[in-house]
Amino acid sequence: MIHRQTAVLLLITILGVVLFAYVAVGQESILSFTASPEKIEMAPGGTASLQLLIDNKSLHPADDIAVSLVGAEGFSLDPAQADIKVIAPFGKDTLNLNLAASSDVALGTHDLKLQVIYTYCIEVSCFQIVDEVSVPVLVTTTAIGPTTVKKVRSLPPWIIPTLLGLIVLAGIGLWRFAGLRVPLYVALFLVVITGLAYGVILGQHEQAQGIAAVLCTSCVGIEETQHQEPVLSDTALAALKDLNTDLELTVFYAPWCHTCPYAEAMVKEMSKANSHISYRFVNVDENRDIAAANGVIRNQRTIVPAILRADTGEVIFGIDHLETRLLKLLGGGS
Repeated sequence: MIHRQTAVLLLITILGVVLFAYVAVGQESILSFTASPEKIEMAPGGTASLQLLIDNKSLHPADDIAVSLVGAEGFSLDPAQADIKVIAPFGKDTLNLNLAASSDVALGTHDLKLQVIYTYCIEVSCFQIVDEVSVPVLVTTTAIGPTTVKKVRSLPPWIIPTLLGLIVLAGIGLWRFAGLRVPLYVALFLVVITGLAYGVILGQHEQAQGIAAVLCTSCVGIEETQHQEPVLSDTALAALKDLNTDLELTVFYAPWCHTCPYAEAMVKEMSKANSHISYRFVNVDENRDIAAANGVIRNQRTIVPAILRADTGEVIFGIDHLETRLLKLLGGGS
């Protein structure tokens, strides 16, 4: 009986792992993009209209969405860069673009790439995210019939409820007919967890929190954005007086970052309190190689503010409890 119960528990656990893996693979971006028409037909030297529908599936607004054409020799966009200031949570917006082909562009199918750069903030942590949208273009001198384009694979919406139902039924069946309660408890646990995971498939979640968990090497909390000037506590001032080693801090910031000014001001205040502390500010948009080398940019995701201690290479992100974490970075905290 014990061996059979263990085997059933192991089976349900494996099913749960497989389910979670499938959910992770099916996770969508914060913004989703739909190009219309799916495939453009145009002649050399001609123009075509293109609509890009942008859908924000998260609980936070997406700011400063900029769309441009990259690596497309023989093609151009009008305007060269289109932008949307903000898309509200669960909101949608559309960009109307004009695509032009040069007169000497090669005939055939071209897989053009629209680059979409936007800012996404979860209170104290801001990300600049770079996505790409494929736009197939057929350059031809003759009219052809409609074509179909292979769509990006997505998780069928019925998969999660079906698997969840089967797991629950299996747990109830084992409890009623075999007297095994552990599988039922596991099934109920999976109901809760997979119910939350199903929100990932629907896009109704704060996906950037998951990005933060992957990117950040320190804990970045979620709190109300701070815009006021920082004032060092008496404890911090006392700790700073004990520092007698020259230390250099690098503050990575971006013009689109809402909370970077607070981090910059905090570092300035600590430098005023102790002359051994020096600092420099690095704009990640202008110095992407430096930011990438120090882990501020990973997988085309940028997280700022980030503060680097030059001699150790340690980096802290965000402004949650910044005074305490910055003191620890300097070696003056407990």
